[in-house]
Amino acid sequence: MVRAVDDLVGQSVLLRPHGPEPTPELLAALTATRAAGVVLFGDNIVSPAQLHALVTALQGHAAALGLPPLLVAIDQEGGIVSRLPPPFTVVPSPMAQAATGDPASAATCARITGAQLRAFGVNVNFAPSLDVNVDPRNPVIGTRAFGDDPALVARFGREALRGYREAGVVAVAKHFPGHGDTTVDSHLGLPTVRHDRARLDRVELAPFRAAITAGVPAIMTAHVVCPALDDRPATLARAVLSDLLRGELGFEGVVVTDALDMRAIADRHGRAGAARLAKAAGADVVLPLGPLAEQVAVVDALRVAVRDGELSGDLFAGTAGRLDALRADYRLTHALPPFAPPDPAWEGVAVEIAGRGVTVTRGRSALPLAAETRLALIDCAQPRWTLVEEASARADLLRRLVGDAFPRASGVVVGPRPTPEELAEAVALAARSEAVLLVTRDAARHPHQARLGAALADLAAPMIHAAVRGPYDAPSVPGAAATLLTYGDPPVSLLGLVAILSGRIAPTGVPPVRLDAP
Repeated sequence: MVRAVDDLVGQSVLLRPHGPEPTPELLAALTATRAAGVVLFGDNIVSPAQLHALVTALQGHAAALGLPPLLVAIDQEGGIVSRLPPPFTVVPSPMAQAATGDPASAATCARITGAQLRAFGVNVNFAPSLDVNVDPRNPVIGTRAFGDDPALVARFGREALRGYREAGVVAVAKHFPGHGDTTVDSHLGLPTVRHDRARLDRVELAPFRAAITAGVPAIMTAHVVCPALDDRPATLARAVLSDLLRGELGFEGVVVTDALDMRAIADRHGRAGAARLAKAAGADVVLPLGPLAEQVAVVDALRVAVRDGELSGDLFAGTAGRLDALRADYRLTHALPPFAPPDPAWEGVAVEIAGRGVTVTRGRSALPLAAETRLALIDCAQPRWTLVEEASARADLLRRLVGDAFPRASGVVVGPRPTPEELAEAVALAARSEAVLLVTRDAARHPHQARLGAALADLAAPMIHAAVRGPYDAPSVPGAAATLLTYGDPPVSLLGLVAILSGRIAPTGVPPVRLDAP
């Protein structure tokens, strides 16, 4: 009996490897924990061939241990949250997809992402986000949401779920019961959603209800407190996970926690304590993260909790049964398809969708720009927005794309904490040019970007403002001759932006969120 319980407990945990190799430490952790699978991050993936080899090795080890096929999970939302490096195609953000006005865009983007993931053995994606981003100040959701209207989020979310299902990838809708109306990043603190139950039903819960009706296979919890539901974070609250999600909403799939190393949880309970509380609340799979030794310690603590009677073994048996059903439903096996490079045709499809989502909120008559324009590119670089993003700089890529379209263009990158000399260089370049392209990245959080925009607007050359992270930058540069929104800056969105600036395509996007008038 003890041995059976030890085996079952591991099926409630996904391990987080470190680095791109199946190290002896990682294989030993899988052996010791008998974990349900792994969750991959950017440091685990350096190339398609390496990813294929890594997952092949991990699945082979699981098979040798007599474990069921591993769940191999990832956060590959598109837009700013991406773990896959080139030459994989990263689709535009959910908000950019919604800006097309066409819910089928979400299904196509999910199929693109899902096809790439499944071909390399990644069978679970922590997406889509069904958060309703009603607060423009939200520091962690933003363009990861489809928009600020629950009906729109539900429509696009259902289509994304359909696309993942068709690709054979388990979609994990998040962050239940809703992280869209918060001003605290749960990676850094504990957010509170202070709405009554009627409002939660109308806004936050509505997309999840729709997803459950559509057959969503898995849901991820949010480390947020909703006092109308419980005074504990949702991840740890039985009233939220068992009574509401399972009981009232009738969800029968797999419940996955958000990462337990996030400060909203870890600062108060530690990983092991949080894992015990989450299981008691009704979670199936926990994500301890952190050093491997500490992740193994979480599994050990759960085993002790079962032996001591703190947690019932039935909780773990129930999880194992749901995971077995999930593997059967998605035909998961230890074997991977033969290696083949990612299909480059996906990028063209993603670029077309990204281009349709680019939105012009002001100054359509100022576009397009002639190819011979002496254009000054002033790019406000912001390499890392939140802890959910991989560190990545887009400035070099955008400069190359602009240079290809406008051969007489010159560029200046303004850093996150610019010196007076940097700002002066940018203004001087703009003063010598025939037109200016100011690229902002979350100007509301970085006031120097708006101040620079005001200085550039005073010059003779017309200024085009491209907000390439959040759309809420639109009012920040009221002096712009034209304002464009891309809702994120993955390569496909930057390609769509330049296509509109150069006139190769016409802008048709519509904001899926409310924007304050400039």
